[in-house]
Amino acid sequence: MGIKLIGVKYCGGCNPVIDRSRLISEIGKLLLPEYVLTTDKSSNPWDIGILVCGCLATCADKPVVKNLARQWIFVAGNSVDLNNLQEEKMADIIVKKIFALKK
Repeated sequence: MGIKLIGVKYCGGCNPVIDRSRLISEIGKLLLPEYVLTTDKSSNPWDIGILVCGCLATCADKPVVKNLARQWIFVAGNSVDLNNLQEEKMADIIVKKIFALKK
């Protein structure tokens, strides 16, 4: 298995109800070594993208952003892919989703 690039795209952070940076830090600690978190928008699409919006407005959900990754996991406030969660459970759920996604 090769390296899988996990791209992270943050919203502007004007009204966050979650700690976006802490969430991504927790995800990084739970990932296997072959998964690499990045915010670098290189010319190649990320294998998986995590759109991290601090509130339910999901202002960063735009077509130009969606082209950055092949597959997406959407965080909007206390929800992951439209499922409401407690903030302390979000990292575990996101990592399980990452491992379940196929290239």
